[in-house]
Amino acid sequence: MKKTIITALTLALFTTGISFAQRGYNPGPGRYPAPPQSRADDFQEDLRIDRIDNIVGLTRRQERDIKRIENRYDYLERARLTPQEYRRVISEKNRAILSVLTPAQRDRLYASQYRSRPGGYGYGRRG
Repeated sequence: MKKTIITALTLALFTTGISFAQRGYNPGPGRYPAPPQSRADDFQEDLRIDRIDNIVGLTRRQERDIKRIENRYDYLERARLTPQEYRRVISEKNRAILSVLTPAQRDRLYASQYRSRPGGYGYGRRG
């Protein structure tokens, strides 16, 4: 009887010791980006696309292409990047979005950005 009790306790001790010895999944900082906050991110993307649409009048195809570009670059933006890398990724994203627009739409977008500056003209100029 003593041998079975000691064997059972030893077996219980080893099984609990093994389960506590296993580490949880923790990839460490910067190895994998955080999971996306899809609802908030999609809402912000839709607002950006709607603003561009109000200014330049996008087609359905252009809206779809811009949405794809936004989704593709979201993954890169969530990764741990240096400030220089982050600026590079954002400028690539903006260039990709501008490549979807026609030249006339780009001109309208630039004109609206120019008008939205203080005083309706470029920085550094005085009237």
